[in-house]
Amino acid sequence: MNVNEVQATLADMEDSMLGGLAAIDVFSKTSGMSVAARRSSPRACALFNILVDRIGDTIKKSGLPVPDSIQQTLLRLGDDGQVMIVVVDLTDKYRMGMALDCSRAQLGIVVSVVLPDAIPRMRAALR
Repeated sequence: MNVNEVQATLADMEDSMLGGLAAIDVFSKTSGMSVAARRSSPRACALFNILVDRIGDTIKKSGLPVPDSIQQTLLRLGDDGQVMIVVVDLTDKYRMGMALDCSRAQLGIVVSVVLPDAIPRMRAALR
């Protein structure tokens, strides 16, 4: 793992989100422990890990024609939907979880620009 490249990618992501990134962690799928972060939240890592696993299990049990693995999970929270949780499977060992302030981070930029740029960089750095 190239920790410097992972940290550089996290810094670039934060810069691209116009102050809307509340927290971001790259964490182990097996332990839920963070390996790199900006404003790390160990509890969030563990909960994001459980949440994504349960969503995947639920989708499989539902019989919906969805791929076996979930690559990205986006959840909008709160009465006004101002908080978004994004979890991305990066490799067979790591996930990335982030909390966004939707009043500042533009969802279109996050989904169309930031994630497509950052995910391949993260995957390469985590090999």
